[in-house]
Amino acid sequence: MMRIGKVTASLAAMALVLSSCGGGNSSGTTPAPSPTPTPNPTPPPAGGNFTAPAQEALTVAEVQTIIAQAVGEAQRRNLPSVITVVDRVGNVLAVFRMNGARATARTSAMTEAGLNNPFVDAQGLDVPAEMASIAKAVTGAYLSSGGNAFSTRTASQIVQQHFPPAPSTRGLESGPLFGVQFSQLPCSDLNARFQAAGGASAFIGPKRSPLGLAADAGGLPLYKNGVVVGAIGVMGDGDYGFDPNILDRDIDSEEAIAFAGTQGFAAPEAIRADRITVDGTTLRFSDIQASDIGPLSTNFAAINGSAGSLIAVRGYANAAIIAGTPYGTEASGIRAARAAEFSNTDAFI
Repeated sequence: MMRIGKVTASLAAMALVLSSCGGGNSSGTTPAPSPTPTPNPTPPPAGGNFTAPAQEALTVAEVQTIIAQAVGEAQRRNLPSVITVVDRVGNVLAVFRMNGARATARTSAMTEAGLNNPFVDAQGLDVPAEMASIAKAVTGAYLSSGGNAFSTRTASQIVQQHFPPAPSTRGLESGPLFGVQFSQLPCSDLNARFQAAGGASAFIGPKRSPLGLAADAGGLPLYKNGVVVGAIGVMGDGDYGFDPNILDRDIDSEEAIAFAGTQGFAAPEAIRADRITVDGTTLRFSDIQASDIGPLSTNFAAINGSAGSLIAVRGYANAAIIAGTPYGTEASGIRAARAAEFSNTDAFI
């Protein structure tokens, strides 16, 4: 009824506009000429409010360490997984499939029938596990910055149809980023850069998430010297879902595996989501604590080829590890604008 009312109101408003522009003059008098508007002056050059982050990036050796740490925790939990590491702009640096890892993940079904939610059209679908892993990593990288560190658990909290998501809050307003998953539609100009055939995309710069933004725990950002340099995504349990209740603590194995991978590259505590409030609600970052994971294993050579192997993902990665690119450099695909391109010195293109 609300949508019908809005349409009716819009049609009425259009009718008024059309009648006022119809050209008739019932009074018979000549209308006064409209004043010529004075153009706005050209605004002065702006900028100087943004400090570009330091140019940090993951090396091949660091990606190896991250994967080895995650694989060690996955072995401890007996959950063979697909583990992905991406850089700040979504370049896939490596995808590692453990022996015995599930080939697919199933999108969860909503239990709240009749609600208009962003998951309703993608319930019960089987998707490649590596795509879910990439989506989790891209989400952690794209939602994080030098001022905030967000995870896929954070995403789950802010994209659902009510905020905060919990059985006791149904009927409240939608999350701050409700529906943002649709920003990754494959028909956009950015996503047209995706190379459908072959190995890794030949284009530099931001990559689209294969499944949009992920709300399933197991995607965490990676930092070096306080600078976000990418993220890790883990898919292992076959359930690509979300957290409908933030009032309890989940001991999620995928999140624990990702958490282990971030050790040495963890987000600064002061900017993690659980230090940030929205509308009086504290956001979530991770339900896993350091005491929940086992001793770290950092020897990539010991697990590569025995516990699993690097795999190629069409359009995203070859079966190898590559280094990340520093954000803000030409090679990353995002750099500071030149004076001839924008007068605002804070602009990036």
